[in-house]
Amino acid sequence: ATGGIDKNKKEMHLVITNISKRANIRSLLLTAAAFDVASVFVVGQRSFDFSPDSPDLPRQLRDSLEKKNGDTSTNMNITRFDKWQDFMDFKTQQNILLVGVEIHQEAKDIEDYSSCEQSIAFLMGNEGQGLNTKHMNSCDGFVRIPQYGGGTASLNVNVAASIILHRYHHILLSEKDDFPQNKSSTLVPSP
Repeated sequence: ATGGIDKNKKEMHLVITNISKRANIRSLLLTAAAFDVASVFVVGQRSFDFSPDSPDLPRQLRDSLEKKNGDTSTNMNITRFDKWQDFMDFKTQQNILLVGVEIHQEAKDIEDYSSCEQSIAFLMGNEGQGLNTKHMNSCDGFVRIPQYGGGTASLNVNVAASIILHRYHHILLSEKDDFPQNKSSTLVPSP
């Protein structure tokens, strides 16, 4: 199933694979819904039940997904793949760019990232090891979150996903004609 993918529309997706903590999977799903991710692609993660009525899903997301056919607060789809190659075949068929979120020599800072001409799926790394070699070799590019202070080399997977998805959501919004910054009027904060 394509999970409602529109090849003619630029959309943002999130890939969940190799995430070891259930709490992080739940948080990633809520974050994806909050930032209007079109689809979450789940590869593997067999111990987590992603069906709309599953108690594994956060209640607020479960309620929203159950109303999918009617009035709903999310348009997000969850699409499962048993194997990485199944996902890779799908993303190629759907013309989706796979971008790994990783501290990598070829990674662009998210602040310098701009939109591309196709849909994009962000791949988050494992909580302890980051992206593995197979996943890194599958990526079309990399993005990183610049850090300005010392103390850590990486962020919690959900914190990192929140920053990336928030920034890219705004990149996509800025391309729309009705985005306030693209109108001739200026926005002035109220005193």
